[in-house]
Amino acid sequence: MEQGVYWPWTLERTLPQGFTDEYSQGWQQFARNASVVTLERGCGRSTNRLATLSDGSKACIRYGINPEQIQGEVLSFYLSRLLGLPAVPPCVLSKVGGTQWALAELGGTGWASGSLVTITPWLHNLSSVLPPLALRAEDGKLRPLLEELHSGQTGMVELAQWGDLILFDYLTANFDRLVSNLFSLQWDPRVMLRGTNNLHRSPDGTLVLLDNEAGLAHGYRVRDTWDKYNKELLVTVCLFRRGLVRKLRELYLGQRTAEELHALYLAGEPLAAELGLLTESEAQVLQDRVGLLYRHIQSCQDRYS
Repeated sequence: MEQGVYWPWTLERTLPQGFTDEYSQGWQQFARNASVVTLERGCGRSTNRLATLSDGSKACIRYGINPEQIQGEVLSFYLSRLLGLPAVPPCVLSKVGGTQWALAELGGTGWASGSLVTITPWLHNLSSVLPPLALRAEDGKLRPLLEELHSGQTGMVELAQWGDLILFDYLTANFDRLVSNLFSLQWDPRVMLRGTNNLHRSPDGTLVLLDNEAGLAHGYRVRDTWDKYNKELLVTVCLFRRGLVRKLRELYLGQRTAEELHALYLAGEPLAAELGLLTESEAQVLQDRVGLLYRHIQSCQDRYS
């Protein structure tokens, strides 16, 4: 470890690239212009569909029970871009019944014409991901155990990504990933020995954060129920990537996190204004959580530097 709280530069340079800006922007441009040819059940909730697009590729289309879930999915992607976290797949909005849908049979979906849905790429060859040993240990801290140190570079690369995940899910108040595992421990003591909800590993080692509908607006609305578990996870993390710390410090000092997020979102998503932005109260919750993360990092520096 370097300065007590940072992953070594040598480790950071080996972290997987994930969904790069170049890939994400290219896929978004393609997805907005591709026709939806067929729809079949898949991609999680019964209202979602696995789509075949006009070039033969597959995509996940998510139809929210309410608009805040669709907003959570797309804004979580843009927040990950703002933070420099490449673990969230690219996402675009589409309006059901528009020209993109002329070839698709919508009768069995129950989707209302004109509704906004999200489209994300269907990802192949993903594998499930167990929570790291460090979180399953008696003291439950996300600092490498001897077993993980002996596992070599691969184990450390994954552990560093877990730290990013916990900070990101705290910031968005997402309760539908590792938090749901912690919640289930009260009746299932072996839940931490199974794959983590909405998290998979890609062939290049990226921990992919799938299905982020519970984040931001929806997560903030129910945060009183779930924050106990998000806070339990946050206090386990005292190792960070420098770039993420730098960005959180910038957002904390500037006090304009929602404005920066909205600017990125409006510039990148043609239907952003139609779906809507975070409310003033939600924007304040986001800024408050940035502040809490920054102060947590400072307390780790005071303790370990």
